[in-house]
Amino acid sequence: MNNSTVGETLMEDPPAIRYTRLFLYPLIFAVGVAGNSLVCALILKNGKSSSANGYFILNLAISDLMALLLYLPFDLVYLENSYIWPFGTFLCKFINCLSKVSVTVSGSTLVAISYDRYRAIVHSLRGRLSQRQAMVIMACIWVYSALLQLPYAFALKLMGRECIIDFQFWGGSELYQINYVLGVFTPEFVIPAIAITLAYTRIVCHLKKTHKKNSQHGLYQKSTMAARTRQNKKTTKVLTGLVTIYSICILPHMICVLMVIFNKSYLGSFAMRLAYEFTRLLTITNSCLNPLLYGAISKSFRTDLRNFLRGRRGSRASMKFLRSSVHMGNKQANKFTEAGIPLENSFQ
Repeated sequence: MNNSTVGETLMEDPPAIRYTRLFLYPLIFAVGVAGNSLVCALILKNGKSSSANGYFILNLAISDLMALLLYLPFDLVYLENSYIWPFGTFLCKFINCLSKVSVTVSGSTLVAISYDRYRAIVHSLRGRLSQRQAMVIMACIWVYSALLQLPYAFALKLMGRECIIDFQFWGGSELYQINYVLGVFTPEFVIPAIAITLAYTRIVCHLKKTHKKNSQHGLYQKSTMAARTRQNKKTTKVLTGLVTIYSICILPHMICVLMVIFNKSYLGSFAMRLAYEFTRLLTITNSCLNPLLYGAISKSFRTDLRNFLRGRRGSRASMKFLRSSVHMGNKQANKFTEAGIPLENSFQ
């Protein structure tokens, strides 16, 4: 909640902020819970046939549901209660850490998805990540995200009626600044941004190189080339959208917090207060946007969702928007391999 930074300095919110918050929080809650629950249901319906990518998308949805169900209601009560924390010491620590765990899990899961895409496209002959490998990666992500918040949990204290960070836990505000940069900003944004950028850059270079070689060797007919060009564009379309949403929603609030902890004069700024509240809302909005993205981009997701809502028995979700495959037979694949040309995978 970051209620140790800006929250306690201006205790009364302008009516416009309160009305906007009272309208948007329930809307985000309803849309996010419904959308992420449907995503979980679709993937779980597939059961053992779900891909590693499907498990990672499931992990994103679970993380978002956790933030919506366990963090959002407490946060709204806290804000509407004039920044007074009425829920006791344990929830002061647990709920605040939970929000950061959710963000770290989301960022780390996007890294895992980008690695899965990188492996499927650039090293397609090695095979995809197995379900067991995906589950091990997911477990590591949750443990890693939780361990990062241990210092933060010990530093949070209930002082009077406020749930705040005790800077003396780190020995002063300067050491807290270092901790925030290394323990929050870096794992939540810097590491995912670098890893995803490297993976996607390699994927794009590989696809361009492969397309050029395929054309030179005459392995594609014009119609096939056009189809593969469209498929290549779909390859990173959903995932690029996920990363874009994550960056737009998460980074602005981190910048606001960094500005405040490195320059305490911003604590009395009304403009900073407005920016803080707006970016705080953006962070929460991240939890409801992913399912909307799937529905906007992926026709197969919309089809799966319609079939699920209509209760068609025996209709297994195709989940094509999560899968990639090499659309060629063994003979054609051997032809590519013998020519020294890597195979291309694609999103459906």
